[in-house]
Amino acid sequence: MRKFCLLACLFPFLAIGQPPIDRYQDSIFTNYTETTNILFSTGVPQPEPGGGFYEWVTGYPLNVDEYNTSPVDLEMNIFLPSGDTLSKRPLIIICFGGGFLSGSKDHWSIRLLCERLAKYGFVTAAIDYRLGMNIFDSDLANRAVYRGLQDARSAVRFFRADAAGTNTYKIDPNQIFVGGHSSGAFMALHNAYLDKESERPLSTYEWTQDGNLVPDQLCLDCVGDNQSFDGHANGIFSLAGAVGFTSFIEGANDPKVAMFHSIDDGTVPYYSGEPFSDISILVFGSDLPEVHGSFPISQQADIVGLPYQFFSYTNRGHGVHEDDPDLYMDIIPGISDWFFNEELKPTHEILYGDTSVCSATAQQSYILDDGTGFYFDWVVNGGILVNPDNYSSNITVLWDPGASDRSLTVVPYSCLDAKGDTVVLEVEWYDSGVNVFLGVTNLWSNSGNWSLGHLPTYCEDVEIVSSLGLPTLEVSTEANIHSLF
Repeated sequence: MRKFCLLACLFPFLAIGQPPIDRYQDSIFTNYTETTNILFSTGVPQPEPGGGFYEWVTGYPLNVDEYNTSPVDLEMNIFLPSGDTLSKRPLIIICFGGGFLSGSKDHWSIRLLCERLAKYGFVTAAIDYRLGMNIFDSDLANRAVYRGLQDARSAVRFFRADAAGTNTYKIDPNQIFVGGHSSGAFMALHNAYLDKESERPLSTYEWTQDGNLVPDQLCLDCVGDNQSFDGHANGIFSLAGAVGFTSFIEGANDPKVAMFHSIDDGTVPYYSGEPFSDISILVFGSDLPEVHGSFPISQQADIVGLPYQFFSYTNRGHGVHEDDPDLYMDIIPGISDWFFNEELKPTHEILYGDTSVCSATAQQSYILDDGTGFYFDWVVNGGILVNPDNYSSNITVLWDPGASDRSLTVVPYSCLDAKGDTVVLEVEWYDSGVNVFLGVTNLWSNSGNWSLGHLPTYCEDVEIVSSLGLPTLEVSTEANIHSLF
C-alpha cells in the first residue's frame, strides 16, 4: 500500500521532522472555496407531473407520469478547502432531502454540511437530482428512488473521470463517500447496497401505468455521463434514511455506514413501515412501499459483520441533523470521525526491533508493521536517528549510553494526511561485559557465584571455568545471556 501511495500521492515537499497537518479531526482550514453549478449529468429523463388534486394543492410532483419524460441536466456545487496543497483528497457527495418531491442542493443545512466538512479537509459536493414520484402506486414509487440512486452514481463517476483526466479537483478516486438527509440518505444507502442488477425492483424495468408503457430505467451506471467509470461509493453516511430491503446488505466488505436517526421520526421510519406516516392519512389513496430504517439496518449489519456506527436519538424528529438555524454539534464530528477512523486513518500497531540493547551493539534497526502509512514522524528519546527518512517505515537508531531513559516513537500519516495512532517502543540498556562463574557454590542463581556480583544479564558473556564444574540451574531460574564459553 505504501508503494501505491508513493505513486498516487504527490506530497508537497516536507522537511525531515515536519509532519503533515492533522486533517479530518477538526476545522483546520479557516475558509473554503465554492464553485457553483458544475454540470455533471446531461440529458437524463425526468418524468413530467401527472396533475390531479394533490399536485394542484401542494405544487409537488407527487403523481408523475413515468411514461412521459423530458431530458434534464444536473448540476452540483463543489467546496474545496482554501489554500490546500494536498494532491489527493477524499470527497464527500451530499444529497438534500425532500421526499423525492422537493428541495435543492442549496438547502441551508446541506450547505452547512459541505462548508464545515471542507474546513475539516474534505472536498465536498452538494448535488441536484431528478425529482418526481408517484405516491399512489408503490411499484412506481420505487422508480423515484432508483432515479436518485442513478444520479448519485453519476456524481461519483464525474469525480472519478476527473481524477483520471484533468484532475481539476484532486480527488482520490478510492476515497469517495456519499451521504444525505431523508431521500438523500435513501440515495446514499442504495448506492452502497443496491449494487447488483438482480437487486433492481421489477418496476424499474419496462412497466405500465394507466395503460401506457413505462420505459426501462436501464442499469445502475447506464444513465448520465462518464458511464465507463464505476459509480459505487467507498463509504456512506445516512441522516434519517432507509432501504427497500435489508437483504441488500450482504457482507463485511460492503461500504461501511454511519447512521443518524431519531425514534420519533414521522417521515422516514426508524424501524420499518411506510414513509410519511405523519401525513399519509391526509392523502387519500397514497400507496408507498414499506422501507426499513436505521434500526433494522443495524441489525442486518450485525448479522453479516458489516462495520457501522449508529447515532440514535429520541427527540430530534426527522431533521436529525438540524438545530435550526445551525447543525447539531455532534453531526460534523460524527461524520468526519467515521470516515477518518474507518477509511482514512493509517493502520499500524506494532513497532518491531530489539527492546534490550547492549552497549556493544548500540546501533539498532526498527521497522513498523506493514500498513497504509506514507509519512512517518519518528522521534527518538535517548539516541539519534541514523540517516533519517520520514518516508520509510524502517529506521536505524544509535542509542546514547549516557541517557537515563530511551524510547522510540513514531506517528504514521496516510498519503491523504490522515494521522495514525502513536506507536511507542521502550528500550532497556545493558552494559556488555564478561561475567565469570566463581564456583563459590554450585547454584547459578547465587549472585555470589559471579565475578560482577550479579547474575548474568542479556548483554553479558558468561565464562565458566571447567575445573569448577557446571552450575546447577534451578527450575525457577530464567537465564538470558549473550554467550556462554
